[in-house]
Amino acid sequence: MAEQELDMESLGATSPLDHSHSPASDAPVALSLDHNQEEDEEEEEEEEDDDEEPKLKYRRLAGSLVEALKKDAVSTLTVSDRFLALGTHWGLVYILDLEGNEVNRWQSHSATVNELSIDTNGEYVASASDDGKVIINNLYNPAEIQSFNLKRPVRGIALEPDYSKRTATRQYVTGGLSETLTLSGKGWFGIKDVIIHSGEGPIYTVKWRNNFIAWASDPGVKIYDTTTQLKFAFIDRPLDSPRADLFRANLCWKDDETLFIGWADSVKIGVVKERSKMDIASGLPAKYVEIVCQFRTDFVVSGIAPFADQIMILAYITDVNEHKNVDVVEDAPTSKRKKAQQPEIHITDIEGNEIANDVLAPIGYEAYQANDYRLAECLSPSPSEASYYIMSPKDIILAKPRDLDDHIEFLVERKKYSEALKAAENAPKDYSGRVQVRHIVDVGQKYIGTLLDEGKYDDAAVLCPKILREDAEIWEKWIFKFAEAKKIHSIRGFIPLKDIGLSPSVYEMVLVYLLSEDQKAFAQCIKDWPTTLYTPNRIIEAVEEVLNHDPKNLILMEALCDLYHTANNFPLALLLGLKLRRPKILDLFHTAKGTVNLISHIAKHVVLVLEYDDYMIKTDGYEDTEFIEESEAVKSVGGISWIDADNVPNRVKLIRRAELAPGVQLFVQNTDQIPVSQCVKQLLDYPKYLHIYLSSLYISTLSSSTLLSSPASEFESLQVELYAEYDYPRLLPFLRTSTHYSIADAFETCSGRDLVPEMVYLLGKLGNNRQALYMIIERLRDVKRAIEFAKEQNDDELWDDLLKYSMDKPTFIIGLLENLGSHIDPIRLIRQIPMDMEIPGLRGALIKIMTDFGIQMSLTEGCEKILINDTVELLENLHKSLKRGISFSHTIKCGICDQDIASEEFAETNTSSSDSTRIFFCQHTFHKSCLLQSNDAKIRSGTPTNQNYSVNRRRLSFYDYAINRIYDQGRGLASDTFGQIDTIGTLNQSFMTPRPDSTLFDRMERDHDDYEESVPCPICKGTQLHK
Repeated sequence: MAEQELDMESLGATSPLDHSHSPASDAPVALSLDHNQEEDEEEEEEEEDDDEEPKLKYRRLAGSLVEALKKDAVSTLTVSDRFLALGTHWGLVYILDLEGNEVNRWQSHSATVNELSIDTNGEYVASASDDGKVIINNLYNPAEIQSFNLKRPVRGIALEPDYSKRTATRQYVTGGLSETLTLSGKGWFGIKDVIIHSGEGPIYTVKWRNNFIAWASDPGVKIYDTTTQLKFAFIDRPLDSPRADLFRANLCWKDDETLFIGWADSVKIGVVKERSKMDIASGLPAKYVEIVCQFRTDFVVSGIAPFADQIMILAYITDVNEHKNVDVVEDAPTSKRKKAQQPEIHITDIEGNEIANDVLAPIGYEAYQANDYRLAECLSPSPSEASYYIMSPKDIILAKPRDLDDHIEFLVERKKYSEALKAAENAPKDYSGRVQVRHIVDVGQKYIGTLLDEGKYDDAAVLCPKILREDAEIWEKWIFKFAEAKKIHSIRGFIPLKDIGLSPSVYEMVLVYLLSEDQKAFAQCIKDWPTTLYTPNRIIEAVEEVLNHDPKNLILMEALCDLYHTANNFPLALLLGLKLRRPKILDLFHTAKGTVNLISHIAKHVVLVLEYDDYMIKTDGYEDTEFIEESEAVKSVGGISWIDADNVPNRVKLIRRAELAPGVQLFVQNTDQIPVSQCVKQLLDYPKYLHIYLSSLYISTLSSSTLLSSPASEFESLQVELYAEYDYPRLLPFLRTSTHYSIADAFETCSGRDLVPEMVYLLGKLGNNRQALYMIIERLRDVKRAIEFAKEQNDDELWDDLLKYSMDKPTFIIGLLENLGSHIDPIRLIRQIPMDMEIPGLRGALIKIMTDFGIQMSLTEGCEKILINDTVELLENLHKSLKRGISFSHTIKCGICDQDIASEEFAETNTSSSDSTRIFFCQHTFHKSCLLQSNDAKIRSGTPTNQNYSVNRRRLSFYDYAINRIYDQGRGLASDTFGQIDTIGTLNQSFMTPRPDSTLFDRMERDHDDYEESVPCPICKGTQLHK
């Protein structure tokens, strides 16, 4: 039966739990000041007690038990992990489920049932009664009932732990007023009884755990070991204890070795331990009991049980000293009997120190004695899940350790919301109690409301994510409450941005509020919040309206730039970002690629873009990876490096860096969309930016090698002035590489600024070499440059002028001697030096010339030796390779006719007996006739060959060549003979006719052999044969 809330008035009883500690009293209350003070103190103590959380929670079992106990009363109780077993004063045994619903019952006895025992498997229930009988019932086989009549009242009964499985023994132990403890079980001839103990008074109770049987008699508690069949422990009663039979002894095994004992006002805990081998050898039992805890109480112990590492005691409140000298507790008439106090549950440590206590209110407690109550524990693997049953004659109260749910409810009842929430948050993930999200949310909302009422808005906002979690509806409710209180700034940082689908109107309400109250927070929200949370265009309209009245508000401009970006209005976002000098704003060109052409939107804002570049460079806003790199073709053009040098001013370095910046590159790389003339027109009033743009454009043309078709060629004359002003070190390289500027205008610009090196170059370009040379000598006084200039012009007259101009300048003479090298014979210079002219350093210069000449000769001789050695080595290698043999097989095929070299088929078709084989060093093999025919065919067709003969020879066949040889050398054929020959065939026949000039024909044969030797390999063109 499910747990039900009890209507205590309908039951005619009080609640099962009463935290009041003051006993009921009918005495009148005196209205004295002292008594009022005492009452105030008591009230304060009660308030403190109310603030202390109890250890247990209680509820009364209802179900069918209520009806059963209207006429009968419970006398004993025992518990298993599946059911309860009750014994009554009318001799009935009830089997109830753990909620108090009747499952079964037996009329087992005719008198009070004193004790019950359940085997560990929960199949058998044994009962002992004052009628002297012991009844053992099988829960699953009602027909199996064992009944034993012991003739005397039986107070204790215990089944062996595995009674249902030990079919061979089926032992149980009993004891009572017969003053014997008997172990009974199956024997050869029926039931076998063994008396374990006798002669020390009645047996009041007995408990069996594992191999140990514990029982209580007048002297105290003893323990018997069933394996050794020996009693090995005795735990005596305190000397000043009440008489043994006045109050029931309470025994409880915590585990297989730990025994709890509660008797009258005494509590003891004994632990079974093993003795040492030496003690066993001396004759002592193998085991003994060590008392680990003992203390006295100021109440009577009606029940005892373990509570985790502590002790639970069912206390009957009375003056124990009144009973220490009483022989018999007399039953006084009901009218004269003093009302009993409410029983209590005490939790103590093993030292007896009280940790907690609760006052119980069982039905009819006023009339009950200490022996009317019992405490039974329902074992559980986890101490937090254990159950405790408190029995009274008309009532059973279930007590359980308070769990997390109870702890939270206790805190909520006392409005300790923060502690309740903390406890809920710290709950283990696998906790399966009643703490649900909705319950936590309800508690948290009460707490949030309390904090808002107290004006603690920040504290309330901090709790919202923990309490409201993922409930969008509740989130919206509380956000609007913060808005009503004008405290949005408190909740702003905790508003959920993902995983919870709040209405866009909520976010828009927050943004509009912040726009008017806290613009910094507004801008931060625009930056942090995802764009999907609200409608950007609505917020854009609101921001633009505010900016109309405050156009210089940078905070709102930053926020508006973000809003443009989120709304995909990239052109406005770009222009506003450029004005705000926002880093990474140019990344929009990549973001908007494929959606909108941003190049066209910046065509009218060239100055703005270059100002942005300038600002970002000065503030290090660009990363190094954002700048383009100069190509290798640009790094050295015109003999002078175009890259940054260490010796240029920092101002120039910044300008050069700006030429490679991403902003200006947008215009350089897109001249097809933004013409150069359009950019120049906008930059005319900004010469620095104009130079950056044109120089970057010119560098781009250098990289692409398109100087002749440069899009900025018409502005190169203007660039001369700009380079002279902003990047002078690059002026001369520009003059040398550019071809579209006016030389006259450039010379005028350079002369106006007195730029001598550039004027020298331009004079040379104009052909006025003498004036240029004179300017180098007179203005620059740089002999090296003068020599280089003369080298470039390569004019002997200019060299004469240089020597002439230098004859009256000793330093120039020395410079010429040291730097002329091989361009002019030093003797020529030395002969022109005026006599008697004093030239400092002449001796050293002459020595240097002689030394350089000696070094040059040594190098020449060394190179010659190296060449000869290399030549000899290569000839030796060639000779070795020519001597090396080549592998040959008759199955090798001719590379032209594809027949075997020595095949019969070829011999039949070729009747020439003189045909032989030609093997090249490339290992290609041919028939001689095939090789010659192939080469002749190529010669006649005009195909080039690799023969080492003249052009005429390569184009003639052997026969044609032979005729020419006869004609050229023999002179023996008349000219008319050649005139009669019309065809090559006729010529061949004439040629085949024997001639008397044998010497000439011998020479022809040698030439023929030379011709054969010169025929190359048709495959790889190699000409060396292996004979």
